[in-house]
Amino acid sequence: MKPGRSRWRREKSSEHQIILLAVSAALFAWLMRAALDFYFYSEKTFPEVLLFDIPTRELYSRVAIATAFLLTGMIISVAVRRLKKSEARAQRLDKCVRSVRAINQLITRVNDRATLCQRSCDELVTGLGYHRVQTKLDGVTHGLTELPRCDGGSEAAPPVAPVAIRIECDGEEFGELLVTLRPDQEWDDEERALLVEVAEDIAFSVRNMRTAERLRQQREEVQIILDSVSAYITYKDRSGRYIRVNRALADMAGIPQDDWVGKTLGELVPGAEEFGAYAHDEVMSTGEARRTALEALEIPLGTRWVQSDRIPYRDSTGAVIGVIALSVDVTDRMEAERALACKEEQLRQSQKMEAVGQLAGGIAHDFNNLLTAISGYTELACGQLEPGAPAAETLASVSKAARRAAALTKQLLAFSRKQPLWLAEQDLNDVVDGMTDMLERLIGEDIELVTELDEGIGRIDADSSQIEQVLMNLAVNARDAMPHGGRLTIGTSEVAPVEESRREDPMESGRDYVCLRVTDTGIGMNVRTLSQIFEPFFTTKKPGVGTGLGLSVVVGIIEQHGGWVHVDSEPGRGTVFHICLPTAADRPADDDSPRDGEEPVCEAPASRGERVLLVEDEDSVRAFATRALTEWGYDIVEAASAEEALASLEEDPTGFDLIFSDIVLPGRSGTQLAEEISARNPDARILLTSGYLFPEGDRADQSTSDIKFPLLKKPYSAGTLRSAIHEALS
Repeated sequence: MKPGRSRWRREKSSEHQIILLAVSAALFAWLMRAALDFYFYSEKTFPEVLLFDIPTRELYSRVAIATAFLLTGMIISVAVRRLKKSEARAQRLDKCVRSVRAINQLITRVNDRATLCQRSCDELVTGLGYHRVQTKLDGVTHGLTELPRCDGGSEAAPPVAPVAIRIECDGEEFGELLVTLRPDQEWDDEERALLVEVAEDIAFSVRNMRTAERLRQQREEVQIILDSVSAYITYKDRSGRYIRVNRALADMAGIPQDDWVGKTLGELVPGAEEFGAYAHDEVMSTGEARRTALEALEIPLGTRWVQSDRIPYRDSTGAVIGVIALSVDVTDRMEAERALACKEEQLRQSQKMEAVGQLAGGIAHDFNNLLTAISGYTELACGQLEPGAPAAETLASVSKAARRAAALTKQLLAFSRKQPLWLAEQDLNDVVDGMTDMLERLIGEDIELVTELDEGIGRIDADSSQIEQVLMNLAVNARDAMPHGGRLTIGTSEVAPVEESRREDPMESGRDYVCLRVTDTGIGMNVRTLSQIFEPFFTTKKPGVGTGLGLSVVVGIIEQHGGWVHVDSEPGRGTVFHICLPTAADRPADDDSPRDGEEPVCEAPASRGERVLLVEDEDSVRAFATRALTEWGYDIVEAASAEEALASLEEDPTGFDLIFSDIVLPGRSGTQLAEEISARNPDARILLTSGYLFPEGDRADQSTSDIKFPLLKKPYSAGTLRSAIHEALS
């Protein structure tokens, strides 16, 4: 721009010199006239000059003066024409300068090259009156402007060929600027030089736009990459203020990305100033990367645990100007690992419980067989003694010990979940009311018993004797936890949703539940004790006091009923047992089912010689039952397995009035045998007996309702056996 303006100034100074020359010529003519007057009329004129007469001298003088003035006029006319042409050219160049200035302003304001090219073409056409101006960048026309026609559509002289001016900067060519003049236009080197400068300015701007576009694209690509990473990535300056964060961190914290820029973590999340501060300062001071194993990031939505790598953020000179941090959120992984560890512990505990349960079930089965023989033979022996015989007291002690052993066996079966359930529709409040007097005697006078029963709860399908066993076990534990007295509260209510959510492994969904709460004001339990209370044989009591099976039996019974147990306890604040049981299904109550613990002993009438097929694999039990039934007049055929029983039936299909079989048999079970016999002969009378059910598989929901045949529980006495046989035959 500056060289063009200097040339314009030199052109204007030359025009001034022409005007000065014309003025000098006029002055010369005037001086010539004065000289001639002086020459002709001066007294000092040479005599030889006076040869001319006065008119002639006057004529010469006038001709000389006219010639001088004519020459002066011609010079002035030429000077005026050149001055007008110079003024028009100066105006043209001034328009060029204004157009260039306007384009320069566009360059500083427009960021789109298509818009820049179009408006530059518009400016050159409207400002300088060119016929057409267009800009081509990379072979694509980005701007094209033509001067509108004002001749009413008449034919005009064809325009001259366009002049191409390269759009280049520092040797890099971007395209060309095509300028087409009108037929009446012409330009000189000054105007072309100005257009070359315009093309250079456009090239400079286009190059900057390309650079800015590449930088913008790179920034967007970097941001896209950062936002696609699940880890938290941040850029901080020396003072710890954020330069950039990725979307994962913003979404996790619930703070938009733009709100992080220029702020510290403490300004965004009050109280989190210390997070990463030491590591940030260490990286800034040492210029070396640093890894932190585990950090707690406190945010409004909760605490997140992260592992962070921090590296120095350097400028082009290598100076550390900030810190780049990459943090991996391990909160979910830690929770998953804890959950996995918990599940593994539950699995180990379940496996241990299963193993102990299998052992307990097997022992209980054998004990029941032995106790059946012991109780039966003892009763038979007592029946053969004379009243007041010395041995009667001894046999009574044996019977008492057998009953205590049977109670222990019952606990083992309940713990192993193989205790038969005699389910019937129950009102939980009635069960609690029926136990109140016995529980008051059990816990002692120094402990107050309080009941808080909700009358609006639903009924449950339960074995009342088993629920009573649960209450007794919990009452005994509560009594032992309150050695100096206290209060035992037993309450019932509907299960609240928050309580049902505590259930770790719901047995059924979509059912209603009732809750039995047993609360004491005792010494409570710590976390370690609380985690072990349901383990079999675990006890905090002194050696010889208790078996350690009480709470294990409670869990076994409740899970058999389809419920669950939850415990809340703290040292010094007592303990609360929450026992949740499903409400009764829509089915008629089995009011005729015998209750566990009941012994419907009665004087059965004498037999009429009915023939009974006795199926029992335990020799002692089979011998006792055979002897007792034979003494009562029954005709007994023995079988030690289901195969032997079927063989006897093959020999005499209709010769037996009753099949009396144990459920637990080698090979085929008693229930399978009964079903096969019933299929062959639907009128066959069948009586089953067992100390526990379903030996071929572990089922937590087993109950006597699953047995289609009458059932006599082991251990049974001689009187119970006689009554059951008579009832089955009748």
